[in-house]
Amino acid sequence: MFKTLVAVLSLLPVIVAAETLKVDDAWARATIPGTENGAAYATLENLKDTPVEITHISSDVSKVAEVHRHTMSGGVMKMEEVKSLSIAPGETIKFQPGGYHFMLFGLKSPLEPEKSFSLTLHFESGSKQTIQFLVKK
Repeated sequence: MFKTLVAVLSLLPVIVAAETLKVDDAWARATIPGTENGAAYATLENLKDTPVEITHISSDVSKVAEVHRHTMSGGVMKMEEVKSLSIAPGETIKFQPGGYHFMLFGLKSPLEPEKSFSLTLHFESGSKQTIQFLVKK
């Protein structure tokens, strides 16, 4: 009994530290063979009463994964990496074409329609959250 209690208590910090982002509509565009990069989208909502900070992302389908956003500068649309993204309590951020998005560089294979893949959000607290994305045409 004591060993069970110790095992459960040892997991408690991990459970308490876990980020709580509600994720909706996680999807990615299908790519054509030979395409090296892809993009993925989702809606993230912070259900916690404290800010959540995404410091980086990773995925099993690409060599590199980054949070990006499009910005307008001097009448020219530019894409830039977002090194750290803070989501305020109750805030919802929609990752969509022309705005925030997840870039997948060095795809290991094409993103095929109706297949899925995972992408992991890494938080400042050291915890992480894995999201499943459905590939659409």
